[in-house]
Amino acid sequence: MCANQEKGSSYTPHMTGAALSILVMGVSLLAIIIAYILFGYMGPKFSENLMQVQQATLRKGYDLPPKPIITNDTLLLIPPSLRNLAEGNHTP
Repeated sequence: MCANQEKGSSYTPHMTGAALSILVMGVSLLAIIIAYILFGYMGPKFSENLMQVQQATLRKGYDLPPKPIITNDTLLLIPPSLRNLAEGNHTP
């Protein structure tokens, strides 16, 4: 007979660590689900709007001329550093 069974315990001490890890994963998933319910799906439009506000604020703060707002959704999927390459302008 195993020493753990004599004490009345039906699992080994190693199982406690596994049970705690599963509990932490479950709590983490629950936190993600609660955050999704509270904030909802934001999507890429949230980031687009935030970038437009940041760009306008920075351009005003550094006395730069305003830049037109990009409304082309396919162009918005390209990072700003690679947009010149996508348009065919290969100037660094």
